Amino acid sequence: MRIGFISTYFYPVKGGAENNCFYLAKELSKNNEVYVFTSHKGDLKSYEIVDNIHVHRSRQFFRFGYYLAFYPSMLFNIMKTDLDVLHVHSYGFLWHDLIVLFKKLFNKKLKLVITPHGPFMALDSYPLHARIFKRLVKPVVKLTNSIYDKVLQVNPSQKSWLVDEGFKADSIVYLPNGIPKNIFNKADNSKFVKEYDLKNKIIISYVGRIQEYKGLDQVIKVLPKLSKNVLFIIFGKGEDKERLESLVKVLNLNDRVLFSGGSDEIKYNVLKSSHIYAFPSKWEAFGITILEAMAFGNSIVSSKTEGGKFLIKDNINGFLFDFNNLEQLENKLTLLINNKSLRNKISKNNIKKSKEFLWENIAKDLLEIYQS
Repeated sequence: MRIGFISTYFYPVKGGAENNCFYLAKELSKNNEVYVFTSHKGDLKSYEIVDNIHVHRSRQFFRFGYYLAFYPSMLFNIMKTDLDVLHVHSYGFLWHDLIVLFKKLFNKKLKLVITPHGPFMALDSYPLHARIFKRLVKPVVKLTNSIYDKVLQVNPSQKSWLVDEGFKADSIVYLPNGIPKNIFNKADNSKFVKEYDLKNKIIISYVGRIQEYKGLDQVIKVLPKLSKNVLFIIFGKGEDKERLESLVKVLNLNDRVLFSGGSDEIKYNVLKSSHIYAFPSKWEAFGITILEAMAFGNSIVSSKTEGGKFLIKDNINGFLFDFNNLEQLENKLTLLINNKSLRNKISKNNIKKSKEFLWENIAKDLLEIYQS
């Protein structure tokens, strides 16, 4: 089967949608011809083969915000490639919609699949220019959403808003995010523990993009009320890092918050060293990093996002709290910090649960969806 993916960004760029696209493409490329069409970011090659995936990158003529961008060579690359399936990641990108419609016009047998991941412009508040853009674009987006043969929801609660967004109810099927099988063999964290003197500390961790809607300031604000031997490690990069560093300084928490970053090896060292994984986001469709943290035996404290409510059951996998309810967050963290036996029980539960979400199995399910 000849399978094409459209993703705004792709490996080595990392994020939830990017990881989903990369690992599915990687698994499917073992027995299929797989192409990824993406935008050009940084000094990356316009074409290369990565893990048997044909990656076509198109240089941006412009990008305004996240959704509004134009990279004309993507249309040329897709039109010249013979495909059985075209699988789009995320929606609300007008240029992608136009390309999909044009490709379908010249290939009536092409199967169109989409993983929306989350609602178009999902947050509650945006600047004025973004609100105007959303109001103008959303009706067009809803019209184009009806063209897809299969719509993949990453958690079972998404169907209601997917239908509201114009996707056909009978086309919606469940296919979750996942983690690679080899994650369970990774990370010798002994040097990391020694370097940062972590041996006798309780570690709360977060890995991922450092953005304001991720809510990391909530954990920093409750740290002064937690045990003195608690260290919060934030791994990643993003535009909110400077604000968080200032907050740490104001609260005099420089010795209790560690900002880290770098390779996946360091990320896995952070997760293996960690006891509790904090995921205090305002909104998330899933949260692949929750699964990664589970694989390393972390207890999870998550806000009540779509992904959090899907993956976390109180007292079994960790605890949920209401976004911006600092008292709830403090109480859940304190309960886990003070109860080692509870953490150990949850750790075993989470390692077992994470093994239910392996990319190699999810890719097999996806292939069946393509063939149905």
